[in-house]
Amino acid sequence: MYIKSILNRVQIYHLDIQRKISVDRLMQIIHLLPDLITLKINSLSFYRSFFNEEFPTTCSIEHASKIKKVYIENMQTIEEINFLLYICPHMEFLNLQCLHGTTIELFLRDMLNKINKDLRLLCIYVSKADDNMIKRLSTMIDNEKLLSNYTIHRELNDIYFQWK
Repeated sequence: MYIKSILNRVQIYHLDIQRKISVDRLMQIIHLLPDLITLKINSLSFYRSFFNEEFPTTCSIEHASKIKKVYIENMQTIEEINFLLYICPHMEFLNLQCLHGTTIELFLRDMLNKINKDLRLLCIYVSKADDNMIKRLSTMIDNEKLLSNYTIHRELNDIYFQWK
């Protein structure tokens, strides 16, 4: 295989997949890239339930566990996030560009209840982000005790959540 011979000579740390990709194919690629630190994908497709299968291989999961930064440009379902949190247990940064079919409040509540011990920075693009939204989200986080010792700020339409 041509790709394998190239991968024997170079180390790839950052991967940008600009099209929708199946979970199976993504895991095959990750298996070939043991030094991957950053993963940027357009969106994932699930042809079967990932969590009920023996797939992916232990080696693929081991390689994925080295991934620290994940960018999703077009998230379709929360299952995509759950999958990435599962295979990338040491993820420190998650950037989501598009939330379909859910409100930021519902998504954030669900997300903050599932975060791993290493995730410390979450960026969510919200097309209608404003200062009132930041106040509402901060109030929700405080009232429901979803995070402690955190900051929240907005840069244009990106909302950043950072915690210790």
